[in-house]
Amino acid sequence: MTRRWTVGVDFGATNVKVGLVSPTGHVAAAQALESRDVGRPGRFVEAVSEAAERLARSVGERPATLRGVGVGVPGPVDVRREVVEFLVNVPGWRRVPLRRWLERRLRCRCAVDNDANLAALGEFAFGAGRGARGLVCLTLGTGVGGGLILDGSLVHGASGSAGEVGHMVIDPRGPRCGCGARGCLEAHVGTAALLRMGRQALREGAGPLRRLTREAGGRLTPAVLSRAARLGDARAQRIWAAFGHWLGIGVANLANLLNPDRVILGGGVAGAWSLFYPSLSGTVRAQALATAARSVRIVRARLGTRAGIVGAAVLIWGAKGGKPA
Repeated sequence: MTRRWTVGVDFGATNVKVGLVSPTGHVAAAQALESRDVGRPGRFVEAVSEAAERLARSVGERPATLRGVGVGVPGPVDVRREVVEFLVNVPGWRRVPLRRWLERRLRCRCAVDNDANLAALGEFAFGAGRGARGLVCLTLGTGVGGGLILDGSLVHGASGSAGEVGHMVIDPRGPRCGCGARGCLEAHVGTAALLRMGRQALREGAGPLRRLTREAGGRLTPAVLSRAARLGDARAQRIWAAFGHWLGIGVANLANLLNPDRVILGGGVAGAWSLFYPSLSGTVRAQALATAARSVRIVRARLGTRAGIVGAAVLIWGAKGGKPA
């Protein structure tokens, strides 16, 4: 039997998304499980297996006749053994042999990697990275996730932690990061940094930002900052310009070090593209070597919330160009 279908799993902070992926990268069907309900390793294996079985049945298959099940997790993975080292925000995950447990339960090929790596792999195969040989994919949100593909291959590094772009130090005297260091990229462009600047702006005076925050029940969010800037709030506009500046320093460093064809920006905060891109692109032109700046294209991600699911399928296929072998 030709094994046509693959199941991709994206383990997020809120939901575990499980999708049925065709050889063309199309997500034909998907289910979302609440992470808080299935977060423990044993429960995760059972819930994901049940979801994979349901999706397989929907196209007349069994797990054993799938091409396989790929899983992206929000933490470091020993990629040789496909063991999840730990998950910072989910209890109970220490040296979990997730691939082995899933294969024992499903009786089909399984594979595991970091979720940011798989988002990069999905974009490389079927999204904004198609045709590139080297790319960096950044996910902008609470933190800054990163995945690297060089010469057409996903880069893991010596211990599997390559791509931790969010913890590249861009200002040694900058704000303290959650990792303990000072001045990481994440400390300047993560959600906490945006909200810190937003709260300072609220203290400085009235305007659309204050009104929109009040209308949101007093809850300041990146979306409120974005709406305020688009309504002409000068303070909110300066926040997004600062965001673009610091992100531009990080991208310039990546351009100089790796010389990628493309830098792809995804995640929820990338929705404010028009507000930060002018500052970002100007900083890259000013800070990167001219040859690196000329050769890199900075683009928005295309796959959205499907990137992790599609990338997990590509991981199973094991093909550099993202096509099923």
